[in-house]
Amino acid sequence: MSSYIVIKKEETESAYISMCSDGIIRVLFKRDKEIEPSVLKPLFEKFNEMVEGVSYPFIYFAEDGSVLFTTEGNTYTKQNQNAFPKTCSAFVTKSLPQRLIANFYLKINKPSHPSKLFKNQDEAEEWCFQQSEIANKKHQSNVM
Repeated sequence: MSSYIVIKKEETESAYISMCSDGIIRVLFKRDKEIEPSVLKPLFEKFNEMVEGVSYPFIYFAEDGSVLFTTEGNTYTKQNQNAFPKTCSAFVTKSLPQRLIANFYLKINKPSHPSKLFKNQDEAEEWCFQQSEIANKKHQSNVM
């Protein structure tokens, strides 16, 4: 597990958002929340305020180990996937049914940026660090 300090913290009705010193934005969904467009719009607005136009890796997870995305929430996410800059999105869930649903969603609704599902935070963090390195190398080669 990486060691980090929370640099900036925000909260919406549905989630706690932490910008961390290791360069990862962590999004902890609150218990018993349905993730639908009315929840996602203010969340995406907070993301934009926090990142100030800079691309970061995001890790999403839930207090109780599961998140219920409604069909409308999934559609809104797909339609607004470029609403804020991101290097990648890592989703952490320990629940087998949630993993099956999330894997299906990621395969059917291919995101425009790297996205992957994980069983634990450590694996998600490591993958985010790798994705950040890849993005930095691409950026450097484009600048030269």
